[in-house]
Amino acid sequence: MKRNRTLVISALLASLGPLAGNGLWAGPGTDGDKILADARDGLPTIAYVGLTLELLGFAALAVLFAWLVTFLFERASVAAVTTAITGTAMLAVKVGSAGPMMVVHSIPEKLDAVTAEALISMNDQSFVVSGFLMCVAFLAAGIGLLATEFPRWLSWWAAVAGGLGVAAGIVGITRPDSYVPIPFLLCLVWMIAVAITSVMRPDDAASVIPAKRVDPHAAATE
Repeated sequence: MKRNRTLVISALLASLGPLAGNGLWAGPGTDGDKILADARDGLPTIAYVGLTLELLGFAALAVLFAWLVTFLFERASVAAVTTAITGTAMLAVKVGSAGPMMVVHSIPEKLDAVTAEALISMNDQSFVVSGFLMCVAFLAAGIGLLATEFPRWLSWWAAVAGGLGVAAGIVGITRPDSYVPIPFLLCLVWMIAVAITSVMRPDDAASVIPAKRVDPHAAATE
């Protein structure tokens, strides 16, 4: 698989950004009184670092989705469009989920503990919805990649992890306490594997860069 700088950088940032950001700061917790106390005192410095990494990761994920859609469009157009729609929806849900937390931190003096808990819970539960949409995107992309020169083990990985994530998302939306995020994490690890594979096999003629179509009629007249 030929090295592609856009693919490598976007895949690494899209995976490592959320993983590192969430590892540095997992959120304000679930206790309403503590949530309001923390909101009045302001976010800790580590929270700003963690949130910045997560936002950079989501921006990189948009680039990765764009790369996948571009790569798939002439090879598996239905998979490409499905990836585009669900990937865009996933990013919209995830970034929009910051709204309730922003409300808590902007007017903590006007909220009670129960309201603060409800708002933060809305923020947390959107992870299930965005994870479901992301896995639909990876399922579609994986199925589409099977029809291309993309490494088959990576194509199957995306399809299987995405399929498992769709099932986990359905369970999580109907019963949030039963949500299992492992398929979502497998999709993040997939991005790292794609980046490493691209770097380790730079001279393979089977490039993952979409090749331009050649018009045989135009070529014959040249």
